[in-house]
Amino acid sequence: MKTTARRLSIGIALIIAIGGGSPVLAEWNKGLEAYKAGNWSAAAAEFEEVTETNPDYVGGYYMLGLCQLKDGSLSAANGNLRKAVELDAAAETPNPMYAIALAGGLNQAKQYQEAYNALKPFGFSSLPANYRTNYALNFAHAANKTNRSGEAVNILNAQTRADSSNASLYQALGVAQSNLNDDKAAFAAFKRAYELGRSTQSKKSSGEAAIRSGISAARRGPASDKTRTYTAVAGIAESLANSTGDFNHYLYAGEAWLGAKQYQKALSWFEKAKAKKGRNALVHYYIGQSYTSLGQYSNALSALQQSLSNNDDPDLRKKIYNQMGYVHEKNRDFAKAKAAYLEAGNSRQASAMDAKIEAQAGNLEHEKQCREFKLKIDALALQAEEFEKLGDMGSAEQIREQAVALQREYAKTCG
Repeated sequence: MKTTARRLSIGIALIIAIGGGSPVLAEWNKGLEAYKAGNWSAAAAEFEEVTETNPDYVGGYYMLGLCQLKDGSLSAANGNLRKAVELDAAAETPNPMYAIALAGGLNQAKQYQEAYNALKPFGFSSLPANYRTNYALNFAHAANKTNRSGEAVNILNAQTRADSSNASLYQALGVAQSNLNDDKAAFAAFKRAYELGRSTQSKKSSGEAAIRSGISAARRGPASDKTRTYTAVAGIAESLANSTGDFNHYLYAGEAWLGAKQYQKALSWFEKAKAKKGRNALVHYYIGQSYTSLGQYSNALSALQQSLSNNDDPDLRKKIYNQMGYVHEKNRDFAKAKAAYLEAGNSRQASAMDAKIEAQAGNLEHEKQCREFKLKIDALALQAEEFEKLGDMGSAEQIREQAVALQREYAKTCG
């Protein structure tokens, strides 16, 4: 998250507003010029002189702290911004601008509790409108990091209504909702951040967060929402993949379409991922899943074997063997299915194969008996014909009676 210091645009009018009566000093004016030129160290040197000659002037410490934040001197910056807040506290109405800047520096320094404490005393609704977005972003960051994401959601929901085109607000809201395990709300927020994002990096960050939360929302949500959510996730993943050509984005697109039960689309993205990393075990596993869902079991087993050959992850190994077991079961090769389930550590499913193996063996014996019945019936029919050719009608009749009896038994036993 960008800090408040980075977001504040400091101009002459704003500086004059600080304290209502800034001293007219050469150092002050030089500091302003250096600040506007982006020469942070030179500006800091000038504002440091201002604090030395005017030790009770809030604006000097504030500007010095901002320069040091820009220059990466966090500890010194936060010390001066603390001083600005302390001096301003004596005012009848403390200016939230100083606390917001301090919170930004403290968040950068990972001092989240102090950042939260600096901002909490200010009522959000009473803040000047032009302070609220920076306040909301810094407050949310501190709240999220101190297990107060519910408070972050309240502030961010209020500010997104007022500043509805700010991608950073929606990104922060997504983080807060995710912390609260509300994947559906997190997905909606991250998706909006992605849509509003302008820079490649911001779109990548919000897009990936949207994909992760969307997939989680689809997995945990009701069946009626799954296809719609997975399809929305796939749209983001495809957009990212087409713009970046990144292996992980190809993988995300395939995973989303797999969840949406669009198996051919999923397969096409997994094949693109495989072209990037042909020895990646997870890609081959997903390809195996896609072929399984398409009923192409031979291709599925081939892909799963490839996944196994390239895999060094114990958890993925279990998934691969479980999938293999399922495919062998679909192929009615229950012995191989059992072996695969055992490799996966799935003893329950492996035991279930025993009954299927036994039933299959019984079926084979039954089929053998029926074939033997049929052979006997056919043989008797031939014998009867031979007796008829010889003119031995009595023997032929006797044989035909045996054949009829055997045919009745065949119908009863074999159907």
